[in-house]
Parts: sequence; structure tokens; C-alpha cells
Amino acid sequence: MDWVSDHLQIIIAAAGAVAWWLKQRTEAQDGGAETPPREDITFEDPALAERTRRIREEIQRKIEQRAKGYATEEPKVIRPAPAVPTPLVRQVVVTRAPEPPVLSRAATARLEAERSAEILEQQKTLMEKLRAADELKAAAQKRTEFEAQLSVKETDNATARGELRDEMRDPAALRRAFILREVLGPPVALR
Repeated sequence: MDWVSDHLQIIIAAAGAVAWWLKQRTEAQDGGAETPPREDITFEDPALAERTRRIREEIQRKIEQRAKGYATEEPKVIRPAPAVPTPLVRQVVVTRAPEPPVLSRAATARLEAERSAEILEQQKTLMEKLRAADELKAAAQKRTEFEAQLSVKETDNATARGELRDEMRDPAALRRAFILREVLGPPVALR
């Protein structure tokens, strides 16, 4: 049951594909024949029924012509007669845009002060963001330098350990190391 709920989209897609395939198969078996229009529709208005019948006949005629591969006559364009005659003179109505309110000098100065305060506030926040970004960049740079120093020290230590091991394999170098420890190290009494 969990698999079905997890893969519901796949199941729906597969069902759609099967339905499409079955529809194509039945259309191929029927030979692509279209169903004739229903004639059992009844209208209360005889004029509407006559108009519907003429439209159906026109559609059937066009379908037959297209099936033959050509159209013998141009379609007729029926344009309704204008109900109201068009006037010879146009009437132009001009409307003015509302004028902005006239502000006093004090109001204008106050609006300018508010705008400049908003701009200064935006600049202040941008400066703080820039400062924080610079601090992050400097911290990242310090960390990179520190990691580089650590890797250099580790490689130096590994190199020194390797050299010391090589020296201790030589008996003469081993004797020299013991003598240097006795001479340079703390006295035996203080050990």
C-alpha cells in the first residue's frame, strides 16, 4: 500500500497511456469513421431549427469538400447590417489630468528632508552590510593563511621525522645523539 501511495504519479501516467492506446486502437478498428450528428434534437422555435439544419448542412458540405482535397467555392461572409448609422462628425472629449497639489515651501522642505533621511538610512544599512562582508572576507583570509601554515608545519615535521629515522639507522649517528644528550641535557643528578 505504501508503494502505491509513493508512486501514484507513475500509476496515473501508465493508466493514461493505456487509455490513449486503447482509444487509438478502437479508432483504427472503426476506420476513423466519424459519428453522424444527432438528429433527435428538437427546438421550440422553428426558425432556430431551420437555421441549425442549414449550419449542419454547410458543415457537412465543407467536410466532404476537404475530404476530396479541394474547396470548390469561397466561403460566404455574412456581415450584419449596422443597427445605428455611424455619425459623420466625431465628438472629442478632452479631460485634463488632475494637477498635483501645490505644497507650501515648508511642506516641500519637510518632504525633501524625509527623502534624504530615508536615503541616508539606506546608505547606512548598506555600509553596515559592506563592513560585515569585509570582516568575513578578512576572517576567511586569516583562516586560509593559518591552514596553509599548519600544512607547512606538518610537512616540515614529517620531513624532520623521516630524516631523524634515517639518521638513527646509522650506528655512528646514534652514538653521536647519545653523547650530545649527555653533554647538552640536564645533569644526571637533576634527572
